[in-house]
Amino acid sequence: MYPEKFMKKFAAILALLTLSSLQLFAWGPKGHRIVGAIAQAHLTDPARQQVLLLLGNTNLADVANWADDIKGQRRETYGWHFVDIPKDSSGFSQARDCYQPNDTRPYTKDDHHNCVVDRIDMFRQTLANKNAPQSDRVEALKFLVHFIGDVHQPFHAIGEARGGNDIHVTEFGSTQCGDWPCNLHFVWDIDLIEHTGRSEADYVAYLEQLIASKNLQAKAGGTPQDWANESFHDAQQAFLENGASVDEAYYKANIGMLDERLALAGLRLAALLNETLNEPLKSSK
Repeated sequence: MYPEKFMKKFAAILALLTLSSLQLFAWGPKGHRIVGAIAQAHLTDPARQQVLLLLGNTNLADVANWADDIKGQRRETYGWHFVDIPKDSSGFSQARDCYQPNDTRPYTKDDHHNCVVDRIDMFRQTLANKNAPQSDRVEALKFLVHFIGDVHQPFHAIGEARGGNDIHVTEFGSTQCGDWPCNLHFVWDIDLIEHTGRSEADYVAYLEQLIASKNLQAKAGGTPQDWANESFHDAQQAFLENGASVDEAYYKANIGMLDERLALAGLRLAALLNETLNEPLKSSK
């Protein structure tokens, strides 16, 4: 038998190789839970009732990472988490950015909606359809919670260097982020959030103050295409070249942008659910 430590390392390497041609992450688990918690707090009563009936004894934060958890079993969902907008373009194009067939991933040849923008619209339609099977609506809700978080992560909306995954950086003096070399995408997923030193609960409270002070509720509307374009332009602004440093100056210049993206993701998720689930849902027994 192989030692347990070896097997864990082998499994991690295998997972990395399996995902090597893909955007590896979205917001990290903490970021997605923060988005879900903010959305939960801004639901209307009818929407909250329907979420409770669909999810049972849980909440939006608790299901916020489900779509990442099932990627291994649902390979066709990988491309649904991001949209590869070319760095030198003016913004999102459905025909160009949502249909990118790849010989190594055969399922992409038939999927003309293989991007986060289209998938948000599609799952919203499923959730709104009261004649759809309950299981389909539950799954649609879980995908929406995650994907609306994803589309607000700037480096989930730019195709350059696989959304920054191939941009190796020195982060606060270190080239290693855990077991792997630091890259720009990972910095935005996880490490800038962690560098604040805030717990999940403290972060949610801080963002609620930010929402009030900057009247971010006024920006809670828009479409998935609008949100992707916002993220794309933010990624252009925050982009670094290979070998660059993520230091305190970079952190201070960009943490405000990141905080606003998290807050808007939560508000917009709530707004979408409030509009979609605008009538009390009757439980079927």
